[in-house]
Amino acid sequence: MKEEEVIKLSNLCNFKADYAAPLKNEASGREYWRVSNIKESFVLCYLDPDIGNHTEFINISENLKNNHINAVDILHHNYELGITLQEDLGDNDLLLILNDKNKEELLKKSIDLLIQIQGADVKELRKFSENDLINQMLLYKDVFLKDFLNVDVNSSIDDLISSTIESLKNHPWTNCHFDYERRNLILSKTQEVSVIDFQDMRIGPMGIDMAGILVDHYYPLDKELIKNLLTYYSNKINSKHSVNALFEFLRYGCIQRNMRILGTLSNLYLTQNRSFRIKDLPMILSNLANMIPDNHDSKDHIHNIVQPELQKKISQI
Repeated sequence: MKEEEVIKLSNLCNFKADYAAPLKNEASGREYWRVSNIKESFVLCYLDPDIGNHTEFINISENLKNNHINAVDILHHNYELGITLQEDLGDNDLLLILNDKNKEELLKKSIDLLIQIQGADVKELRKFSENDLINQMLLYKDVFLKDFLNVDVNSSIDDLISSTIESLKNHPWTNCHFDYERRNLILSKTQEVSVIDFQDMRIGPMGIDMAGILVDHYYPLDKELIKNLLTYYSNKINSKHSVNALFEFLRYGCIQRNMRILGTLSNLYLTQNRSFRIKDLPMILSNLANMIPDNHDSKDHIHNIVQPELQKKISQI
């Protein structure tokens, strides 16, 4: 959309905006704009009504607020136009502000918030099916490897998908944000962490969100930090599971998550020529490989075939 179109939409939400500036790109197709005047600013989210709606997002937002969870507040919505007007939490997402000095403190705050989300009473929340999780992983095989990289697929990939789903089925299932990463966590002026982009929340394996915050897409895997923070998580919830068991939940949550995201981002490039996240693929792939058990053949497949082909592909884009 153009700035003048966004300003018109903002006026329809009963906010007279003088300016509109685009915010982050999203894989979902949602457009985010900061709309403002001399007094205040809000965030306008647009989703083409022909491809989706904000119904679940609004329902989840209301439920999170009822559970006193720090989540972005929706101030106005219009189903027909496909827009919501949300509070403006600012630009301090954790991806931007996290550093060596504040990393542990902010990640602990993010874990505290995740624990609240996992324990919240969110009404009418759908549950992932086994097929949902499998089909998401198949994006790695069918789109990322075959279509994007034109790489031969061996049986180790199917075996990895099978072993991952068998593991996930036996993990604790809870409220799952499904994209609980640093880009979706904002530090407020009061130093509180708030969550955004929770429209895909479902009941799902607990390890997926743990992987989202502790196995980042933008930095190499830090297993020592992960173990320390899993210990913190365990102590906070008085977990009946050992830290080693929690790590296994995270391991397979990470495998499912990273396979899905590699497929999703490469599909956006292939079908819509959206290359804004292509630069992130090598780190996502590297962290996937590092989380796959050492004795699994798919690990060698990534190191010996997939990573070289990915580097070659990116150099051509």
